[in-house]
Amino acid sequence: MSTQGPITREEALGRLNELYAEEIEAGLRYLHLAVTLKGLDRLMVRKILLENMEETLEHAQLVAEKIVQIGESPTLKIQLNLPAERATGKEALRTALVFERAALDAYRELLDRLEGTDDVVLEEFARAQVALESQHVSELELLLED
Repeated sequence: MSTQGPITREEALGRLNELYAEEIEAGLRYLHLAVTLKGLDRLMVRKILLENMEETLEHAQLVAEKIVQIGESPTLKIQLNLPAERATGKEALRTALVFERAALDAYRELLDRLEGTDDVVLEEFARAQVALESQHVSELELLLED
């Protein structure tokens, strides 16, 4: 259990809005990586990145729906600056792995704060997102194996 103690409703809402923004940002990062690929990697890696973009945007939608279910409206605050650099497939996948690991850590932290609270629905949502993000991290790690 977290050393911070149980999460309040306001903290949970704030964290969900942050996760919503992080998922939208990740979707935009995937799109940017897909269109900036160079060389033969465009043939295979681009498809993977675009599929991950779609999944990430679905995650954003799930988070937004969860915010609505608890009686609030999602807010979206993003600040994103993506370089105008071309990338190889491996470089793009390494970059994607970084933000997928960050998402996994964020959902784990939320789950940790929710465990032991009365909000079973939100706790199970966080648990499901940890499982999804863990799968994404594993898939990217497999793709990067030599």
